[in-house]
Amino acid sequence: MKRRRLVIFLVIVLLLGAGLAFIFRPASVPVETSVIAKGSLQETVEEEGKTRMHDHFTVAATVAGKLRRIHLDAGDAVKENQIIAWIDPAPIDPRQQAILQARLDAARASQKQAEALAARAAADQAQAQKDLDRARQLFQHGIISQEAQERAVTVDSVAAKQAHAADSALEAAKSQVEEARSALLEYHSGPSTLPTPIRAPIDGRVLRLFEKSERVVTPGMPLLEIGFTPRLEIVSDFLTRDAVRIQPEMHALITDWGGAEDIPARVRLVEPGGFTKVSALGVEEQRVNVVCDPIGPTHGLEDAYHVNVQVIVWQGSNVLKVPASAIFRFQKEWAVFLVKNGKAHRTIVQIGHRGSTFWEVTAGLRLGDRVVVHPGADIEDGVRVKESRAAQEAH
Repeated sequence: MKRRRLVIFLVIVLLLGAGLAFIFRPASVPVETSVIAKGSLQETVEEEGKTRMHDHFTVAATVAGKLRRIHLDAGDAVKENQIIAWIDPAPIDPRQQAILQARLDAARASQKQAEALAARAAADQAQAQKDLDRARQLFQHGIISQEAQERAVTVDSVAAKQAHAADSALEAAKSQVEEARSALLEYHSGPSTLPTPIRAPIDGRVLRLFEKSERVVTPGMPLLEIGFTPRLEIVSDFLTRDAVRIQPEMHALITDWGGAEDIPARVRLVEPGGFTKVSALGVEEQRVNVVCDPIGPTHGLEDAYHVNVQVIVWQGSNVLKVPASAIFRFQKEWAVFLVKNGKAHRTIVQIGHRGSTFWEVTAGLRLGDRVVVHPGADIEDGVRVKESRAAQEAH
């Protein structure tokens, strides 16, 4: 009887302990899980960009004068050789003409002075040559010493160099005269009294006007910009560490441009030179421009429109992939929480190519495994979890 009572007491204690352990055990943490599956995967690099016309032409003033008001607006179509602006000749400035005349007179005076110096140097050279010939004859007859002959040679050499320098100064003076005469000729002849037409270099559209109202312009001043609209391209600046992975002919997608569908494109050029750009956080970055050509219609995109560019640097099919939101860093390695028997188990994985929402897993997981998506701070190795039914159905 005592032994039976002891057994019954032990059984009751065990049942009571089991009941208390069941009552006070930690509650299961609700989690969302995703099933590891195979499928297609794309690895992309993305940056902001903008559209631009492939052929840009900046039309500038060809002469100095007064620009008439340009009767064109941005977006207007123009034809090749169409007159798009007129420049009336600038009036002659009497003060400037007097200055140029005085400069010409001074240049002519300098030329006369240089001519006199050159004639004098030529005469000195001729006399030095005669003295040298005479000294050589006297030396041969023993009348003068060798030192006297060498002195005559030195005098002749110096005279020759002075004559050459005087000739060079004369040529420079003549050039100054020609320069002053050319500058004054413009004012003596005067510019054409007829206005100068400015013509469009190509068929295209006006992209922007730099000068629309009347004003005085100088040669080379930009007036307006014309673009060849059928050739639209997209330029975006990528970090150099991403640009080294981009090659011409790679496929790309134009996103976030305002339409419902992405626009396919192809990389045409990765510019060979980089540049420094300061980020929004004030960090200097080395970047390089990547130029893409749209494939097919551009759906109303015009010059300098904002877009996003996604360049596909790698793509594969039948890839074992895991959601990027399930991966986290653990002791310098990548890890996930693998769900088995109602518990989350921290599992080290090896990652391959990385897409925007899914990453390729090369080791650590198998097809059909379930992993926790968006693991929180309450998820630890071995903790009990309760999988979300909606999440299971979604994946």
